[in-house]
Amino acid sequence: MRVIVVGAGIIGASVAYALSQRGCEVTVIDGGLPAASETSFGWINASFYADAAHHRLRVAGMQAHEALQTALPDLPLRRTGALCFEEQGPALERTAADLAALSYGVETLDAARIAELEPALAQVPQAALRFDAEQAAEPAVMAQRLLAASGARLVRGLRVTGVTGRDAVTGVRTQVGDLPADRVVIAAGCGAPDILASVGVRLPMLTRPGVLVTTQQHAPRLNHILVTPHGELRHLPDGRLLASAVANHQGDDAEKVEETPEQIGARVMDWLRPLVGAPDLQWAQVALAHRPVPEDGLPVIGQAGPQGLHIAVMHSGVTLAAITGQVTADAVTGKGGHDTLLAPYRPARFQP
Repeated sequence: MRVIVVGAGIIGASVAYALSQRGCEVTVIDGGLPAASETSFGWINASFYADAAHHRLRVAGMQAHEALQTALPDLPLRRTGALCFEEQGPALERTAADLAALSYGVETLDAARIAELEPALAQVPQAALRFDAEQAAEPAVMAQRLLAASGARLVRGLRVTGVTGRDAVTGVRTQVGDLPADRVVIAAGCGAPDILASVGVRLPMLTRPGVLVTTQQHAPRLNHILVTPHGELRHLPDGRLLASAVANHQGDDAEKVEETPEQIGARVMDWLRPLVGAPDLQWAQVALAHRPVPEDGLPVIGQAGPQGLHIAVMHSGVTLAAITGQVTADAVTGKGGHDTLLAPYRPARFQP
């Protein structure tokens, strides 16, 4: 079976790998624009979720990543765990209770225990929640390694403008002509709506720019992903710090960025320096990327439009990449299943 996957970010790469494991002949086409995963914070978690069904999907995503790492041990995944002290007092207690009710691994820590686990912190919160099973990923490198392991043909710099076929897909339309395929998977992030519109499939998206700040190298190292009142923070493998530019980064609903890069970098340094006790720490990079967030904020996974056309578009693509690859490959190859897990995320909810 010939399958074209449109998009070479972490979702497209995960789909390509899973399809190759099922014996498909896969070609991945990428238009050349930076994928959202290239500027992703890289936090695999289920402590952030919209509702109970979304939590189950994210837990399945975490489990799928563990299985994927067993198959491909060189994937850049680290079980760092996360410490969350974005809120204190009753709000923190409610979060702990809500997650415990979902049977999610959560531990409440006092300041002494936090200081023991994170000796590099200069400002230690009164309390924090620890999510031991959560992981840090390097999404861009992970996508590259999944593509390499898939053995898929990779075409970069070629823009897909539409899908061909009326009742069943016959391939994709590109700037250099039509390319044939038996199945097509659209994993093109923010570029997906225009491609899908060519066959009358509606995928409304929100405008959600995200900004990440990378610092110079800093020691000593942080051991966990930290969820602070100002934004998320973690150490990169090369010793630099990576921070989100806003609090509640995953749920941020701003539609535009109104600060200059210099203002963003300075604001992040204002809270980061005292937190890690590094008054001379400087920012090295400010990166802007538009997150692919469907209109209702939830993933879009499944078949739509002509027979053989499948969609995999979502925010939190890093957490959901491995499970999305598995379920999409099952659907493409006719194995089906996963109906309960995926029912809230079918593309049909946006169709007239």
